[in-house]
Amino acid sequence: MIKKTIRLIAMASAALLLLTACANKNKTDNIDRSTPVLSIGDESVSFAMYKALFDNYLPYMQYSGHDPLESESSLKSYRDWLVDILSDDLVTLYQAKQSGFKLTEEQEAQLAADTENEINDLYLNFMKVAEQEYSEDNSIPVSAYFDGIVNSESEYYTGVTMGWEDYKEYYRGQARNSAIVKAYREFVCSEFHPADDDITDWYDSAVVNDKAVYTANPERYKTDEEEFEQYFGLRDGVTPVAYVPSGYSRMMQIVVSPEGELSEEYSKKLDRMDEISREYGRLSFEDAVNGTDANASKMTELVNEYKALKESTDAEYEEYIKAAREKIEAAMSEIDEGKPFAEVMLKYTEDKRVVGDENSEGCKAFREKGELISLKHTSSADWSQTIKDEFKKLSLGERSDVFMEGGSFRIIYYASDETSGEVPLEAIYDDIKAVCTAAVQDEQWDALLTEWKKDPALKINEELLNVVGKDSLKS
Repeated sequence: MIKKTIRLIAMASAALLLLTACANKNKTDNIDRSTPVLSIGDESVSFAMYKALFDNYLPYMQYSGHDPLESESSLKSYRDWLVDILSDDLVTLYQAKQSGFKLTEEQEAQLAADTENEINDLYLNFMKVAEQEYSEDNSIPVSAYFDGIVNSESEYYTGVTMGWEDYKEYYRGQARNSAIVKAYREFVCSEFHPADDDITDWYDSAVVNDKAVYTANPERYKTDEEEFEQYFGLRDGVTPVAYVPSGYSRMMQIVVSPEGELSEEYSKKLDRMDEISREYGRLSFEDAVNGTDANASKMTELVNEYKALKESTDAEYEEYIKAAREKIEAAMSEIDEGKPFAEVMLKYTEDKRVVGDENSEGCKAFREKGELISLKHTSSADWSQTIKDEFKKLSLGERSDVFMEGGSFRIIYYASDETSGEVPLEAIYDDIKAVCTAAVQDEQWDALLTEWKKDPALKINEELLNVVGKDSLKS
C-alpha cells in the first residue's frame, strides 16, 4: 500500500466518515464501542470510529483486488494500514496542540463556513431518509424517524447514542480537528524546501524520459500536457512535460449550445419520417420491378405526409436553436469587428473546461493559449473529425465560419503552433520546484510522523483492534 494512497485517506477521519453511508453495520458483541483503540494525551480514537473506517474502506480494497479478508496476513496488513492512518492524524493533532498552534482568522472563517454547509447537507440527507421511511409507514412522525437515524448513526460512528444537537457539536469538533491536522502539516512543511540541484536533476531526468516517451508515442502528448494544464496541483502524480513532439498546434473555440430539449413529439415525428422514407422506397421498388404505377397514389400520400412533418420539425428545431444561433452570430460579429478571439471566447463560450463554473475555475492555459490539436496524431481524447476538418481549412491566425458539431454551434481559431523539442528549464522552473517541494515535504513530514509515533505516550489497544474482521476471514 503506497504512502501516497494513505495520504489521500488520511484526512478522511471522523468528519468525513460521518457523511459516508456504511453498508456494513454489524454489531460487535460485548464491546463498549466508545472505548479508545488509540490514544495520546487527551486525544483518542474510539473502537467505533476504527470499526467505521474498517467497514468503509473494505469494499474499496476488495474492488481493487486486495481483499483484507483473504487471509490472516492480509487482514493484519489492512489493520496496520488503518492504524497508520489514524495514528498519523492523532499524533499530528497532539503535537499541534502541544505546540500551541492556532488556526488563523481566515482558516477559522473557512472552517466555520465549510462545517455549517456540511452539517446542513447531513441534515438534508438524514431528513430525506426519514421522509422516505415516513412515506412507507406514517404511524410515527417524520421527526421520530429523523431522531432514530441520528441515534443510529451517532452510535455507530462514536459508540455513544446522541441527539441531533449533540451530534452537531461532535461533528464540529471532528471538523476542527481535521482542519488543525491539515493546517499544522502545512505550517510545519512550509520550512522544507528543495535544493537547486534537486530541481535541475528532476528536469534533466524528465527531458530524457519525456523525449523517449513522446518520440515513440507522440499521440500521448495531448493527453499528458492537457492533464498537467488542467490538474497540476489538484491531483497527485500530475507533473510538467519537458519535451514536445512535432505535429501539434493550439486551437481556441467558442461553443454555444441550445437550451432545453426538443419535444417527445419531435422525436416521434422524426421516427415517422424514417418510416415514410423506408415505405416510399419499398413501394417505388415494387412498381419498378412490376413495371406499373400501382403504388403512385400511396406514394403521393406519403410524400405529402413527409413534407408536412418536415415543415413541423424544421419549425420546432429552428425555434430550439434560435437563441443559440443569435448568440454565436453576436460572437462572430465581435470577432469581425477586430476584437481578439480570446476576449470574445471568454465572453460567449459555454465550454466549462475553459471558463469554469460554480465547481471549478476552468483552465487558465486553455483561456490564454488554447487547446492542443493535431492533424498528424490521434490521441485517446481527441477532437472529432468534423472539428479537425474545419481546422485543416485554417491558416495561423484565422478563424472558421460558424458550424455545428455535437449539437452545438462552434467557431474555432488557429491560435499557434507548439514549438517542438526540449522545453526550456526556465519555462517550467516554478512547476518543477513545486513538484520537488512536495516531494521534500512528504519525505520530511513522514520522518516527523515516524519520530512522533515513537512517543511512549501513544497507546494502541491491539486486543480490541484484532477483534475486527477476524470472524469474517475466508481462510
